Formats: sequence, structure tokens, C-alpha cells
Amino acid sequence: MANGHSAEAIEATYSDDLRGPDGIRAPLNAGWEQQEQNERRRQEEEWQKQDEVEILKQRDTKHMHNALKRPFPIKEIQSRPGKGSTLLHYIDARSVMKRLDEVVGVANWQTKIIETASGTRVLCELSVRIDGEWITKTDGSGDTDFEAEKGAISRALCRAATHFGIGRYLYNPNAFDRNNKPASWATPEGYDKIINAQVDPSMYSHIIE
Repeated sequence: MANGHSAEAIEATYSDDLRGPDGIRAPLNAGWEQQEQNERRRQEEEWQKQDEVEILKQRDTKHMHNALKRPFPIKEIQSRPGKGSTLLHYIDARSVMKRLDEVVGVANWQTKIIETASGTRVLCELSVRIDGEWITKTDGSGDTDFEAEKGAISRALCRAATHFGIGRYLYNPNAFDRNNKPASWATPEGYDKIINAQVDPSMYSHIIE
């Protein structure tokens, strides 16, 4: 017995499987320290993985937003007379639905049509699932001259879609010139160059932000 402790008790404070370079048994608390270091390392690796997942999620969300805002091929753009000698450019509901299917997937968007009490206006609630959360935007339209109810529903969908960036660029007065030719940034190819940073994006911040 030494210092009030038996040899067995002293022996018990050492680990049989932890030895230093000189072969001397290490105290048990050295094993605890090793466990703590391993736990800290595991937590740091887990936090790093979570950060990487969040970065990828943000990157995917930005990519989705850019894809939704991408201009449509000129063959999908329709026009009608506006005020004075201007032309109003628009897309139809088929183009909107196709864009949603391609970018977010058929299972990640849905609509709800609501008719106002007056019966002269319909609202479209367009919901898109983004990062697992349903985001809803609402807009409406009155009856049109062609197939009144069907036309109102179609326009309501198109207007609700602009809240997610789909076709929003068509409201920009500089998207088309007097000869009905689209600006370079208002074409799919020109937009892709901006997004891929092949040109200075600050020149076109009004369409990509």
C-alpha cells in the first residue's frame, strides 16, 4: 500500500490497451481525452457536411430561380396590339406549365383557381415546392374576349407565374425593339451567357436579380 492506496487500485488507474512510445501504460484519463478528441473531430466533420449541404442547397435554389426566369424561344412568344403603336408580348399557359414541369418537376407545383364573388374575375394560386417548403403566389385576371372563362384562368396562371420570375422579362419595355426583335439578354442564348458570366452581369442586373 502506498499513500493509502493499494497496488491493485493504482493498477486499475492504468489502461492495458493504451501505451506510450516507451511501452509504459497510460492513465485511463488519457483514453478519455482521446475519446473527447474523437468526438470533437466527429462533430466538426458533421458541421462541415451540414455547411456543404446548405451551400449546395443554396446553389440549387439559385439555379432553379435562374432556370425559371430564363427567356423563352421566340417561337413561343405571342403578341397583340397595345396602346398606341406598341405591341404587348406574352406567353400562354402551356409554356408556363412546361417551364414548371422542366424546372421543378410535375410533383412540385400545383394551382388553385378561385372565382371572386362578383364572378367577373378569377384568381390563380400557384404553389411551388422549394427546398421542401410550399411557396404560394397569387394573381388574377378578368374575362377576356376569347373563351371568356378559359382565357381568364390562363391569364391568371401566367400572371401568377411572373411572381416566380417566369416570363417577367416580357414586361420590360426594352425586351423588344420597334421591329419586334428581342434584345440579346431577352433570348435564351443571351441569358445563358449572362448567367455563365461570359459577359458582365451588372450590365443586365435588371433581369437577373
